[in-house]
Amino acid sequence: MNTDRQAWVARTERELRLAASLAALAGLALGWSMGGLPLGLALMLGGAAFALLLLTGRAQGSLRAATKQGIIGTLAPDLTGLASVSPEARAALYTPERLEAWHLARPVHSVTVDECLTGERAGYHVRVARIGLYTGNENNREAEVGGGLCLVAVELVADGTHDGTPTFVIPTDAARALRAPPLSPRPPQMATGDADFDARYQVLGNPAPLGAQARAAFAALEAVTRADPTCTREVPPGTGLRPFVILRPGQVTVLTPLALFDGAFEPPPPWQSLDADTLIPRFAADLLAMDQHLTAALALTKGLSR
Repeated sequence: MNTDRQAWVARTERELRLAASLAALAGLALGWSMGGLPLGLALMLGGAAFALLLLTGRAQGSLRAATKQGIIGTLAPDLTGLASVSPEARAALYTPERLEAWHLARPVHSVTVDECLTGERAGYHVRVARIGLYTGNENNREAEVGGGLCLVAVELVADGTHDGTPTFVIPTDAARALRAPPLSPRPPQMATGDADFDARYQVLGNPAPLGAQARAAFAALEAVTRADPTCTREVPPGTGLRPFVILRPGQVTVLTPLALFDGAFEPPPPWQSLDADTLIPRFAADLLAMDQHLTAALALTKGLSR
């Protein structure tokens, strides 16, 4: 992989030099025609600098994604039994339109998928992803209004039909994007009869699936939480914002806030060589952290009343 990165760097440097030269010539010609040599020289330098800034950022992003995919694609099957989804396929899995099924506070404006693993586990089709999203204006999805949130999304789907009204389990300390008034009406709030659980979570919809075993299984979901109330800092595991859970027949979705994108799965910059002794343990730890979220969600399914 180091050889491939070095070849990529050499090729990219040639492409950047060519692009900067063309931009400089275009700027010189435009400036000369508009105001003579001084303006031409200014636009030449400006054009070259702009081209370098624009293309360098894109090129480094492409190399980062390719390096990440190469490492995770090799490690994930052995460590988790799951496959890493390619960057192109991730984007198709988490479109703003698809996330409407989560009934978030506002329409989703944009989605960034940092990593996604998929496969089979315990009789379910499973998918676990690290995603970031921004919500849009209620009347215009394209009008970004902030509301950024990073989270780990675990989706478990059993074979068969999944019709039925969803039940939402919303923590009382939920991140703003999860607790604000929903875009579409959610079911009415219901009590489970467990005073401690009802103090920590609001149950919107039918509480029948949340028997004693299911409520107890929320301890495993809470044990992997790591985001402080602002969703900007990591806190010790088990003390972060609690998860948002959506229950449908044969389907469970667990959304656990992250402290922004926390540096996980981050390869070194292009000018540094890949060090297997450093990268493999670090990426393995990041993969196992994602697997912990999946394991906790599966524990919940074992307690759900049917």
